[in-house]
Amino acid sequence: MFILPSDLEEEVAAATTERVRSFVTTRGGEIRDMEVWGRRRLAYPIKRRQDGIFHLAHFTLDPELTIELDRALRLNEQILRHLIIRTDD
Repeated sequence: MFILPSDLEEEVAAATTERVRSFVTTRGGEIRDMEVWGRRRLAYPIKRRQDGIFHLAHFTLDPELTIELDRALRLNEQILRHLIIRTDD
């Protein structure tokens, strides 16, 4: 899951989402589902923002590469917050 600012331009938001998608697929992973939950109120202000656009991605990726994905999401300036969890499917 990652959160983008609600005032982000549509083209930039689409490019950021595609960057996450291509990161997973170019490293041998597979995106099973990418949902846009839409604009929602944040529980607390993040970088002086009250709202964000939530994206939920279900994907498979080698566990060693999740550290690299975490770093890439952390360094991306458009992403306010992100969370990577492992599910037992």
